[in-house]
Amino acid sequence: MLGLGDEERVRALAEDITSSTRTDDSEEHARRAVETLQQRVDVWQSATFADLQRPPNPAWLRAFLAAHPQALLADAQHARALADTFGDPSSGAPPLTTPFKEQALGRPRLPSWLRGLLLPALLTALATAVVGGKVLSSASSPLEALWVVIFAALFAHAALGCCTALRGLRPLRDAELTRRASATEVEWTTLPRTAVIIPIYHESATDVFAGIAAMRESLLALPALPDIEFFVLSDSQDPLIAAEEERALRRITAQPKPAVPVFYRRRSQNVGQKSGNLAEFFQRFGSRYGYVIVLDADSLMQGRTMVELIARIHGAPRVALLQAPIVPVRGQTLLARALQWSSSIAGPLFMRGLVRWSGAHGNYYGHNAILRTQAFVDCCALPKLRGRPPLGGPLLSHDFVEAALLCRGGWQVRLAPDLGGSYEELPPTLAQYVARDRRWCQGNLQHLRVMGAPGLPAMSRLHLFLGAAAYLAGPAWVGFTLLGVVLTLEGRLQADHMTTGLALALCLLVGPRLLGTLAALGSKSMRLAHGGAVRLLLTLGAELTLSALLGPILMLHHTRMVAAIVLGRAVTWGAARRRTTSAARARWSTESAHTVLGFGLAAAASLLPTAQALWLAPVWVPLVLAALTSMLLGSARLGRALERAGLFLVPSETQPDPLIARAEELRALTEGDSSGRFRDVVLDAVLVAAHIERLTGDDQHASADPDLRERALRVGPAGLTEDERRTLLGDPSSLRWLHREAWRAWPTETWELSRHAPQLPNVS
Repeated sequence: MLGLGDEERVRALAEDITSSTRTDDSEEHARRAVETLQQRVDVWQSATFADLQRPPNPAWLRAFLAAHPQALLADAQHARALADTFGDPSSGAPPLTTPFKEQALGRPRLPSWLRGLLLPALLTALATAVVGGKVLSSASSPLEALWVVIFAALFAHAALGCCTALRGLRPLRDAELTRRASATEVEWTTLPRTAVIIPIYHESATDVFAGIAAMRESLLALPALPDIEFFVLSDSQDPLIAAEEERALRRITAQPKPAVPVFYRRRSQNVGQKSGNLAEFFQRFGSRYGYVIVLDADSLMQGRTMVELIARIHGAPRVALLQAPIVPVRGQTLLARALQWSSSIAGPLFMRGLVRWSGAHGNYYGHNAILRTQAFVDCCALPKLRGRPPLGGPLLSHDFVEAALLCRGGWQVRLAPDLGGSYEELPPTLAQYVARDRRWCQGNLQHLRVMGAPGLPAMSRLHLFLGAAAYLAGPAWVGFTLLGVVLTLEGRLQADHMTTGLALALCLLVGPRLLGTLAALGSKSMRLAHGGAVRLLLTLGAELTLSALLGPILMLHHTRMVAAIVLGRAVTWGAARRRTTSAARARWSTESAHTVLGFGLAAAASLLPTAQALWLAPVWVPLVLAALTSMLLGSARLGRALERAGLFLVPSETQPDPLIARAEELRALTEGDSSGRFRDVVLDAVLVAAHIERLTGDDQHASADPDLRERALRVGPAGLTEDERRTLLGDPSSLRWLHREAWRAWPTETWELSRHAPQLPNVS
């Protein structure tokens, strides 16, 4: 025990004790040896702890010497240094080698997803008790009970949205945000290589590539530049549109060796549509990038926002997806301006409330987000649902499912509501808005089959369910209204019962905009950003009026969508129109059927008692005005007039972001024309072959006059009329001849721009 690590000193001490205590009596010898050793210990103790007022605690001293036996052979100074690391000699308490962690036994905490449901559930129970108490009795029929059940479901859906916005009134704490650790801008250059990918399908090449050029300029203006590359993933099948894309690409990549390269890849077959396009990118090029920022064709994002996303996810190793807020901008029509105003007012509340509710199990909106590449590849291979579309087959809405799969894999999906500089555009007309909703409706109803998958967190299941419920609410409102009419005509339901139910539900539906307006009025910067208090309140009144007119129209559209899906009518992911092109007559005709239905309901309401006709007015009046409403909502002239009057103003207009203005300016660089499109199709071997293949499958194509193609070769594309170019594009033999001969006759300087720049990167 006494210092086994120093054999010579131990042996010398043993011999000294033995020689000084040697006797013939073994018992006497042992007694003297113990006394001698004790004397030496007392001398060592006095020298080592001479500064203490009293000797060390015996229990502590035994524990100390057992732990450090070499201290007996050390000098007093070294022994005392060891003793100072071994607790308090006077107290007798040696140090704890394995201390317990502190434990709190406070109140039990419910899961965040369940806490978020408590207040909506309480409000729903109270409202159902108020309305159901008036309707239900011992003699109630099943129809009355069904009416109350539908009311409870609709009220719960509205209460959940309103309560989420209510939770967003309180600012978020730092612990609720995914912030990056403080880092200098110079350290940005050490961040992993990141791809910014933009999937497109028959989009406006002018807008897409102008936006890319503006975002690249925003990145180049930063004091330090991370390793970022843009990647355009085209699924366009029309050779003329592909020609526009390649021409716009050449224009923005004309400078040699750009600091932020732009790569372009076009698939000959768009297998799997958008989700298949993204999957192919990750499989072919994912190993090249640590992170991927996904943008939509109409997305814009500041360079600083991109870098902030990269830095935040890099500093949070358990986060696989970080979603930035998406601010609608550049709305010209009344519909787009109204939608972007309501998003600006209520959107921040929803975002903060959702962060507080969902925590690490947030959601993904499909774009304007950053993904951790390896986590996405490991978890997000999208399965096909059993059966055929619309409810089976490939998943049409992939984003919610990908977020759920990442959470199932143990990763975190978080939102970053404090970030700015992330934008998108909205459909300009009601017809285009409904067409987008039709695709989303089919995809979200497929989520009802996904939400039962094993291993998904409860919050992810809620996201999937609520996405489907947003469209199922339309048929529910129709059933609620029709059932109310039947019960009223039978005398089982009074008008005031229906009025009470509608009033309670509608208050919650408009609640988020009211809360957002109050929050904006309470903040000077937000108040000024929306045009001031007076204009803000006037816009609120106008927006609520538009919502009242639009609500029944969308209710019927969603009902028709759900019915079509149930009947097996599927849609595919088609091209989206970002700019208004519909004529007023077309906008009128898209809602003419609803107008006819509205007049029919008005005629039926006139046969009812006045009270019943009045509570049906919020349904039949908007339907009577449906065609007029559609025409006004799609009017860019009316939208600009309201902007000049200071109504529906949003921060992107009162405090414009230079990125948005620059993207508009760069459209002059990427703008295409029919002569350039014609020239590119003729000169490009891949495009002309694809175009001829399309014509070969069409027996209706006509032959062009040989003199016309001779003239085209002589005067060039710009010297032809639009009809002449169209005629040549419809004749396969003329296209083959022009492709062979035009290389020697037409100037190709713009076509040759940046041919030295690689279209695809090396995978490394």
